[in-house]
Amino acid sequence: MSEHIMKKMVKPAAWIFYLIIGVEILYMISPFAIYYYSTYGPSLNFFHQTSYTAWLTGFFLPHFVKTSSLVLNSYHYTGQGLVVAGILLFLIGAGQIYYYKFMRKGAVTGGLYKIIRHPQYTAFAILGFGLLLVWPRFTVLIMYVTMLFVYFALARKEEHECETKFGESYRDYKARTSMFVPIRFSILERFPPLPNQRYIKWGVHFSLYVFTLITALQVAFALRSYSLSKVATHYAQNAATIATDFLSKEEIEKVLSIVAANPNVQSRLNAVQNGTPEVFLNYVVPADWYLADLPLEEIPEGFHGHHQPEKVNRDEYKVLYTKAKLSQPGPVSGQKIIETTYGREPVLVAFVNTASLAVTAVKTPPEHVLWGDIPTPLF
Repeated sequence: MSEHIMKKMVKPAAWIFYLIIGVEILYMISPFAIYYYSTYGPSLNFFHQTSYTAWLTGFFLPHFVKTSSLVLNSYHYTGQGLVVAGILLFLIGAGQIYYYKFMRKGAVTGGLYKIIRHPQYTAFAILGFGLLLVWPRFTVLIMYVTMLFVYFALARKEEHECETKFGESYRDYKARTSMFVPIRFSILERFPPLPNQRYIKWGVHFSLYVFTLITALQVAFALRSYSLSKVATHYAQNAATIATDFLSKEEIEKVLSIVAANPNVQSRLNAVQNGTPEVFLNYVVPADWYLADLPLEEIPEGFHGHHQPEKVNRDEYKVLYTKAKLSQPGPVSGQKIIETTYGREPVLVAFVNTASLAVTAVKTPPEHVLWGDIPTPLF
């Protein structure tokens, strides 16, 4: 074969090789990509159309509210660290895979793969858990559990293919390594072999998935209840008030009493109720804070997202009144108001000075938050 023909063949062969690598990466990352995009607009707005599914868009951990718990106030930093760790682990694992492919070394059994068989799926699990902590919606939790089971199925499929391709050498490699974590205590690996009938295997796996999902949701609801117990709140007959900075009971009551005595505020609230008692979810926010997840006010130019300085003027507050959209019909009170609220309709913002015991301004809040009409966390 001439040198000219060889050169003509090398270029298309290289393109085919890179195309295969690209398809392989997409195949590997697609479950994580679906999980990642579950946190954004289209899916959230779809679930938010009805009260029966709107709870899925809610948060089970505090997102912009300071609590009395150091753990709850700092867990999102842990989430950010896990995101970075997951990305780094994925890149290291990907580098090893494609080094072995380029060098034609066969199955990858060195480096990270000497410790665990699927470090890239472990990386996605770490990265996904970090995102769950950063953005702890019920939808994200459901998608996270689903993603883990999808990756387990993909890992089993890949191992079967490797056994077929590499034979006894790969079976020896499996015998001395674990699937996802360095310590060999995986419950899934210790299960006795299932019967060969595919419907029995799928039935067992699906039952395990449902059990894990229900357990995860129960834990999430318990975490939400615990979180709300650590938030500074005030409950009245038809209203729940959340202090976004952690205030004492006396501080919250002082702010609310000043607002309640203002005739302008009362007339506007009466006009909203129009003779029919409404349930309100309200917020007491330091005047120095700007929160993009609340329909409170237009965010000043130069600020993006949340601006929550530690040192604030303890005499100046903004009080946001919103009508609560409840998923549970009938009267509700106390913490149940927050737990059953799936949406908010902004009513007014009162600016309060506790030193002068006066409401300095009453304004109409924007219809939506900075991000538009996408559902945002309640606390």
